[in-house]
Amino acid sequence: MNRAHICLVAMLLWAGLLSGCGGGAGLASVLQSDPDGGIGGTGVTSSGTIDGFGSIFVNGIKFETDDARVLIGGSNARQDDLALGMVVVVTGTINADGRTGVATRVEYKEEVQGPIASITADADGDVLLLDVLGKLVIVERTGTVLDGVTFESLNVGDVVEVSGFTNEDDQVRATRVKKKADLFVGDNEVALKGAVQEVTDTQFRLGGIFINYDAADLSDIPGGMIAEGAEVEVRGEFTGNSIVANRVEEGIGLAAVFNADSELKVQGTVTGFVSASQFKVNDVLVDARDAALYPEDFVVNDGMEVQVNGVWDGAALVADEVRARRGRIKLEAAVVTVDTDASSITLGLFGGNVEFSLQADTRLNDDTAMDESLSLSDITAGDFLSVEAVRAAGRLVATRVDRIDFGDEVLQAPVERFAQGISVTLLGIDYVTLGTTFENGVDTAITPLDFYGQLSEGDLVKIRDVQIADGRADVVEFEAAFALDGDRAFDGDCQPGQGGGDSGSDGICGTQVTNALVPGGFVLPQADQTNDKVYE
Repeated sequence: MNRAHICLVAMLLWAGLLSGCGGGAGLASVLQSDPDGGIGGTGVTSSGTIDGFGSIFVNGIKFETDDARVLIGGSNARQDDLALGMVVVVTGTINADGRTGVATRVEYKEEVQGPIASITADADGDVLLLDVLGKLVIVERTGTVLDGVTFESLNVGDVVEVSGFTNEDDQVRATRVKKKADLFVGDNEVALKGAVQEVTDTQFRLGGIFINYDAADLSDIPGGMIAEGAEVEVRGEFTGNSIVANRVEEGIGLAAVFNADSELKVQGTVTGFVSASQFKVNDVLVDARDAALYPEDFVVNDGMEVQVNGVWDGAALVADEVRARRGRIKLEAAVVTVDTDASSITLGLFGGNVEFSLQADTRLNDDTAMDESLSLSDITAGDFLSVEAVRAAGRLVATRVDRIDFGDEVLQAPVERFAQGISVTLLGIDYVTLGTTFENGVDTAITPLDFYGQLSEGDLVKIRDVQIADGRADVVEFEAAFALDGDRAFDGDCQPGQGGGDSGSDGICGTQVTNALVPGGFVLPQADQTNDKVYE
């Protein structure tokens, strides 16, 4: 957005700051105390993940934070406390170049904080489903930033702080998980959000957790009365089966404080998709009927993570652009070359090289503990990376880059061509499939005849060439074109391998929905179908 010194509206991603140990202020008081960012002015609100540092990158804008006020969980904090993957709201100014700005305020609020009650892995072992205070959290091996813990070392009983975006099943797809303690004890602070149920004079229920609010600070609740169905945020101590709240605040979504004609940048998960002119992102209603799509063939559907840029008209975010923030093309391989001038990385597979371009909104993360934060200049030839990307304007643009420990070569991409029973080609790289294990869309083994009988050009498949790579595909499996990893495995209908829904005898977990593409790159849900090949 090329306007000089556009003023951002001061607001919170989640309504009202929880007090925390250092004290805090509700949303209304924050707005009233900031004459430059109050509800009466025009400007831009930008909410999204921290994707890089120097100072921080949010929604593709590099914000200087040297003089910014930083609030975490409602308490004053330092800029050094900000971390990769946190979902934040930045208040400040954007420079004339549209790519840099100066932050005056950065605000962060976790989605949930508490002990892990259970952990379930998907069939591939690349995605975990955590139960934290009854809130289901999807954690990806390379898609989630992990702090103080590794994907493999997460344990039941760990106290974790989760940041992320809520999907259509009310699950949180974690952008960041921080381990706060090894084992839950009574004085661990917890935080939970939700709609009030079964309210009495002393307690109410959020999901499956009862809240004792008899001694809680209710100063942020209108009239000091907890109402049935009200959205609230709770902070307190967990007793093992209930939370003793020290503060309960009113939960006001982003849209509640938008000013008409404000320019917005909102990142999150698409939910409630009806049409191009009616869906939600972070519970904000979006009208994208006239929006440009990035990439041009991007398909907008429930569960997709997007960034919507546009203007608030008082009822909806009227989008001028909808950007894909997650890609379905994936590669795990060693670095061949790094070009910092061109902002590109080339990875080498046994059968050839693949080049990726990086942008300001590419999230770089180091899972090897070599660097606390990762930049392009930190990456060298021989490093092993996991790269996620979209294809745009004839090139592969990385949405996420993770430096990981050396492992199998993995390539996930649409099939360009195949020789029946002999080979498949992805991104111009040929893989021999003699002696290969084949799997359908829910990781159930199928025969080579079944695989090739269902295979079509354009199908999304994942190939694993186990180390030491030799160009022969050891495992080939169909992948979902329109769903992120874990969405189908943990869709609430069943768990992997349990059947259920319309599974029948083919091992499909849950009900499948095919999608019909409509003009503008949006999809409409069609009749349920069962398909061995892939969820589409």
